[in-house]
Amino acid sequence: MKYSGILRGLGLWWLLLSVATVAAAPCDTLRVAFLTDIHVTPGNAQDSLLRIAIDEINASTCDIVLLGGDLTNLGSDAELEHVHALISRLRKPWCAVPGNHETTWSESACTTFARIFGHDGRIAFRAGGYLFLGYASGPFMKMAMGAVRTEDLAWLAEEAAKARPGERIVSLCHYPLNGDLTNRSEVTATLRRLGIPLTLFGHYHRAPSLFNFDSVAGIQGRALSGGKQGTAGYTLLDFRGDSVRVSEKALGAAPRVCFTIGMHDDPQVAAIASDPMPETPDYADHAQLMLQDSATIYTGVAFHDGMIYYGTTQGVLRAFDPRRGREVWQQRLGGALYTTPLAVEGIVIAGTTTRGLCAFDARTGRARWRIDTPTPIVGQGLVAGRGRDAALYIGLGNGTMAKIAVRDGRILWRYDYGRGQSQGQPALAGDCLVFGAWNGRLYCLDASTGALRWTWTNGSKSLFLAPGNIVPRIARGRVFIDAPDRAVTCLDLASGRVVWRCRDYKARESSGLSADGSRFYVKTMDGELLAVDTSQNSFREVWITPVGFGYDYTACPVTVSGGIAYLADRSGRIAAVREDGTLLWCAKCCQSAANFIVAAPDGSLWTTFAEGKIFRIPPEPEKSMYPKPALSPSAIP
Repeated sequence: MKYSGILRGLGLWWLLLSVATVAAAPCDTLRVAFLTDIHVTPGNAQDSLLRIAIDEINASTCDIVLLGGDLTNLGSDAELEHVHALISRLRKPWCAVPGNHETTWSESACTTFARIFGHDGRIAFRAGGYLFLGYASGPFMKMAMGAVRTEDLAWLAEEAAKARPGERIVSLCHYPLNGDLTNRSEVTATLRRLGIPLTLFGHYHRAPSLFNFDSVAGIQGRALSGGKQGTAGYTLLDFRGDSVRVSEKALGAAPRVCFTIGMHDDPQVAAIASDPMPETPDYADHAQLMLQDSATIYTGVAFHDGMIYYGTTQGVLRAFDPRRGREVWQQRLGGALYTTPLAVEGIVIAGTTTRGLCAFDARTGRARWRIDTPTPIVGQGLVAGRGRDAALYIGLGNGTMAKIAVRDGRILWRYDYGRGQSQGQPALAGDCLVFGAWNGRLYCLDASTGALRWTWTNGSKSLFLAPGNIVPRIARGRVFIDAPDRAVTCLDLASGRVVWRCRDYKARESSGLSADGSRFYVKTMDGELLAVDTSQNSFREVWITPVGFGYDYTACPVTVSGGIAYLADRSGRIAAVREDGTLLWCAKCCQSAANFIVAAPDGSLWTTFAEGKIFRIPPEPEKSMYPKPALSPSAIP
């Protein structure tokens, strides 16, 4: 509230607006107000600052306004509605793209952004002879590095082909196109191929700066809040022909010119070193690439009768025969899919973001049943029981957990807990169902009736630290979790009482359990696998093994199979650690974050990666690789 209080308290509101009005730009110049990293929550300091910035821009000579993402803090529906209402006060043409704060923790799986802003992150915006192509850069629905979806790169090519004669094209996204973006090489190569010489971005919260992204010029806009700079403001861009003048505009002050560059081959850009190119994959001795989809993948895979099932961000549920290398059937389910399909009793069940919970015949793809839900489903499900007793436990969107009969889709019970998606897979032990939610709480329900047994919270007021995307591990009458608060926590299963908590390791959302339940495995943010004794009344480390990941925060669960723990990172690596703590291998499969490592009936493990790749890891004793598909892995349309 610092700036709004000063401006309003001194009664200088309109005076400041008149002082802040900048000199008119030449008639052939396009003047752009570039706002990024606004981070508005209703009533916070940025809420007031954005109102001041909008009034200042309305009174200025700016021609258009570009908003480069992180418009909100949590990407909640309420925040999005509020910030859109504020932005709509602009009397200048404007366009906005989402940032990681809109896509990572979205309670609506990014559907509310699309509904309010009129696009899903992709927008073509024309002004003054320039074509601004805006697109989302993730990460989507979980902590990971940034990533541009495969289908968005295809969209870029389509829109660039529509450029009018003489029109100059500028890229707009939230993330820098450097090592913080998993598919940075693919993105910059696409921009160069399309003749797009410049990208605008935010994310870094510092003064306007110039970057070299593999020979694509990058202009970073400043955050609205002052932070260490001490003054709030935004960035002014004066486009004139092939040149751009970049100025920092503090609220209530004259703009300060930072630099001017040519959009094409400017020596200032060439003098800046690009990030090193990513490492080359080296997986041949440990894994086999089974397919490359043409869309981005955020689900794991399910198995039935030799087939695999997975979902894509284009809303496609695929049934794929890896032995023949061909698609068997597909269902188009609207919005992006984040829930791993479940194959059980000859049925494939998929949670969707636009059509509720859908079940299909595993062999033919024929619809079996469907449950409509008022909000998107993004959480992972758990199936227990067989035959008529087979039941699915899954979050039915925002604020609801349910038990569903697999055979016919009857809701056996539902528990409504208010708000917050339950994203991680629930855990079941006896009659206890345990799950976390993005409202800051861990729940234990009676699995038979859905009645609440207990809830627990880590005490943090920040929902960023909520256990919304953790997989509780249950062993020896205890529950073990590693929420984003970076603590390893042990609770009593019967009561929810804290047995112990340890903050000595950077634990975050990636865990597993040994087959005998004696060890709780935690992937740390320092790229280690930590084994914890589950039998003690206080924390006891069994061993800790560095696996070669370095700093990492990807929420891919640890999978244990055949006495080996498998874990993956944000940069396409998989590591295998024997349960005595011996590192067996670490291989780089690709460049993007792993989603899930899933054990198949034959003992192999299948890993999906965001860039649309699916790999198979054979069981350790297996001497030969899985037979290659009849068709080589290819981009599936």
